[in-house]
Amino acid sequence: MVAEGDVFTTDRTVPIGTIDGWCSALLDELAAVERELWLVVAVTLIVDVWLTHVGLQHGLHEGNPVMRAAIETFGIAVLGVTKVGVLGLAGVTRRLLSDQRGVVVPLGLALPWVAAVVINAALLISL
Repeated sequence: MVAEGDVFTTDRTVPIGTIDGWCSALLDELAAVERELWLVVAVTLIVDVWLTHVGLQHGLHEGNPVMRAAIETFGIAVLGVTKVGVLGLAGVTRRLLSDQRGVVVPLGLALPWVAAVVINAALLISL
């Protein structure tokens, strides 16, 4: 048991309204660059498929086991078709959300796809 004043001298909680305000402000800032986020998504889609193709030609393996099996069965085009399908679903999802909250859709695609491109590029550079 901790005696009063030993560890916590002030209440360090943040009111929920403050967090909601921060999130709202962040979403407003991101909404201002939503078109650019969609551009990042489109470019990383293309670059990721291309780098994956190059990596497979150089002896690297697809890390996603489901996609690996699909590529081995149907070829690299299945990766592009799958990503375009995800992009289409994201577009439909985006239309269902408000202007402010909808920006999370391209952000949710851009972040992992940029990471995938960086990882693929690093792996190819290290060959």
